[in-house]
Amino acid sequence: MAQRRQKTPLEERVEISERWESGQTDPEIAAAMGRSVWTVRKWRRRYQREGRWGLVSQMGRPASGALGQFPLEMRDTVYEMRENHSGWGPLTIRTELEKDPHFAGIRLPSRSRIAAFLKQKDQTRKYERHSELPQPQAVEPERAHEVWEVDAQGVTKVPDLGSVSIINTSDLFSRLKVDSFPCLDTSHPNTLDYQLTLRRAFTRHGLPQRVSLDHDSVFYDNASASPYPTTLHLWLIALDVEVRFIERRPPAEHSVIERMHQTMNQQAIAGQVFTDGTALQKSLSERRDFLNRCFPSRSLAGQPPLVA
Repeated sequence: MAQRRQKTPLEERVEISERWESGQTDPEIAAAMGRSVWTVRKWRRRYQREGRWGLVSQMGRPASGALGQFPLEMRDTVYEMRENHSGWGPLTIRTELEKDPHFAGIRLPSRSRIAAFLKQKDQTRKYERHSELPQPQAVEPERAHEVWEVDAQGVTKVPDLGSVSIINTSDLFSRLKVDSFPCLDTSHPNTLDYQLTLRRAFTRHGLPQRVSLDHDSVFYDNASASPYPTTLHLWLIALDVEVRFIERRPPAEHSVIERMHQTMNQQAIAGQVFTDGTALQKSLSERRDFLNRCFPSRSLAGQPPLVA
């Protein structure tokens, strides 16, 4: 097989284009002609981009542009690297060139020159400026129903019911267990599940001033550098309920709702068997009422939340 840096005669370049036009793949052409796959790919792509004229060696003055002083093979390699690996930046490409034995001992372009070349070839990614969603400042609540923490407990295996995720809602000031709603056959409740559990809570307690949420994808667009409010976020805003996202991982924030997850699991689920989702909801509601009305809370000087 020919060496990668050996010159390819014009006749062979034309043959490569003709074989490709007839339906042969790069490896098939390379095997038939005794050339490297890289060489075949290089001239096949040149033919795709520029036609027959692209197969002719460029004569006269050196090519202008960001990498005009570097060999054509190196420019093609840089272009090919970025085309095949869209996530590779100039520094990665420069490092890959250093590792390539075919360019050993040859002056390599700088990171800035590679970046300029990629821009010239329209191979750059548009910079997306990052901006956070506006949200109210974190303040310590001074009254009941000023701030609710809302979160779904990680999936729980319940005998005879399978995977269950329970959405819990807790009042940060009074420690009231506002609601516990089981979502069956899922490990990740959706927008409708959260709307339903919040509607249940609104019916009993009215609207809170603010809801505190984590960065789950139901609440927050994690896929964008400049997120747009999710459906649930907009729904709460339309109800005149402020939305705030935690800035530190639990237990630094959301420690109250994390404790509620453990408490409700121990009080209503552990060691129990339920015939259906209705029976599970009944158990959650009964134990939630017990914890709110009867069970002494350490953070409330030994009083139940509703008594306090």
